[in-house]
Amino acid sequence: MKIDKKLVIDYQDIITGKNPDCPTYNNMDFYLHSAERLRYKLNEVEEHNNKFFNCFNTKTLEILKPLEWQELSLMSLEAMCELVETNEWDWLGEDFMDMQEYLYFIEDHEPNVAFTTHISDDDEYMDIFFHDTSKYVGKEKAIFTEGLRLGKTISR
Repeated sequence: MKIDKKLVIDYQDIITGKNPDCPTYNNMDFYLHSAERLRYKLNEVEEHNNKFFNCFNTKTLEILKPLEWQELSLMSLEAMCELVETNEWDWLGEDFMDMQEYLYFIEDHEPNVAFTTHISDDDEYMDIFFHDTSKYVGKEKAIFTEGLRLGKTISR
């Protein structure tokens, strides 16, 4: 059985230009501002007392721990944040690389979505740009997406 990807994918509030208060300056706030992102992160972070670690496979979305996934999928953002605070969980590391991993996860499961990023203000925050790739198909889509990654896209 697979998870409903809508329960772990949320990117509307992190797109540059759409939200002046984008939580893209560190990875803790990036996840703590969205129930969907935090659900994803709780599945990923190996911390003491985190029974939600590896609830589902991020590549296949297959549920690996049905009872834990059921509980996590029903939790509110407030309840998850309280769990993080109570257990003093922290996911230290490369903030922008961590956030980029989440964007890659979205791209893997949303076929018409691509992102590009830019680190701004002396490494203070990451601008995230959304690209709808639905108008491209096949090889053209692959070339466009690769161009985004390489920073060499040409607008039509």
